[in-house]
Amino acid sequence: MGAVILAFLAGIALGGIYFAGLWETVRRLPDAEKPSRRMAVSFALRAALALAGFWLVLQGGWEMLAASMAGFLAMREILLRRLGNTSYGIMGGNPHGSRGH
Repeated sequence: MGAVILAFLAGIALGGIYFAGLWETVRRLPDAEKPSRRMAVSFALRAALALAGFWLVLQGGWEMLAASMAGFLAMREILLRRLGNTSYGIMGGNPHGSRGH
């Protein structure tokens, strides 16, 4: 059970790095000379780090990978709640989708 908790915590760490890096990249896009290149490089670095981390965790078995993925997604939810989901404000959409509730 301890190994599963460690895998979950590894997923939390990977998610924190991945999504905090995404947040920082998007926040700095308006000041970038070449925003598309900044997004591409940021994605490549974040994806490589996350994939390497998940690969290492996978060496413990699929249960460890599942636990780390749960931690990764939990960190996404934590950061969404902490930083706020402002995508609808940027794109001008409805925060509840296209249903208009």
